[in-house]
Amino acid sequence: MHLVICCLAAVLLRVDAAAPGTFIHAGCSPSRYAPNTAFETNLNSLLASMASTASSGATYSTFTSASARGAAPEAAPAAYGLYQCRGDLRAGECAACVRDTVARAGAACAGARAATVQSDGCYVRYGASAADASAAYHRCGASTSADAGFLRARAAVLADLQQGADASGGFKASSSGPVQGAAQCLGVVAAADCAACLSLAVEQLGRACGDALAADVYMGQCSVRYWTNGNYFRSPQDNSDDVGRTLAIAIGIMAGVALFVVFVSLLRKSC
Repeated sequence: MHLVICCLAAVLLRVDAAAPGTFIHAGCSPSRYAPNTAFETNLNSLLASMASTASSGATYSTFTSASARGAAPEAAPAAYGLYQCRGDLRAGECAACVRDTVARAGAACAGARAATVQSDGCYVRYGASAADASAAYHRCGASTSADAGFLRARAAVLADLQQGADASGGFKASSSGPVQGAAQCLGVVAAADCAACLSLAVEQLGRACGDALAADVYMGQCSVRYWTNGNYFRSPQDNSDDVGRTLAIAIGIMAGVALFVVFVSLLRKSC
């Protein structure tokens, strides 16, 4: 029985980090485009180019539909887009994240003239030609803490992220005690604008999430997130999938242990 409990405990341990490509948020414009039009053709070409370029190893890229370059807007409506991967992703993880997020944008925002889709690890936007500095989306952890040690560590992480992200190629990771964090600005954002966006994002986190043990904010030009050991966001779909896989593995282990016990019992009888 002790062996069974130990095996189950090992199986049920989970890493508190979502896999790259895990869905976070989608925003779709209310304006729609008509099917079988030049814009739809340009958009489909643009989305295909995103997935292809990400596969080549580029972690950030902007796009304008080829047929729209140099043409009058009324003749060939432009389709504009960009993607960016989190700075700590490997090339293969970035490519997979962009590919999955592009597919999700087509499904979640079918027919929308503009869309933004945020996944854990990458960001995809199309239809808009300029970045939006307003808050796009935030989420706050369910648990909160007024512990002075946590608050000091969080303040240190957020201060470090604000000071360092624009000096590290747009991406910065930081940690202090139990708190970890990451921040990133879009590749087109100048250093001064990056710093301003990060400052605004940290302000949004404090105002919206208070003393939450984990919080994210995704803005048009930057993103900031922090979390504590054991507190990291997972989507409901991820949780249900993980529970299913965990139960299947646990049942398999229990069945294996039961068969082993039966085998040992038969072996004793035969001896």
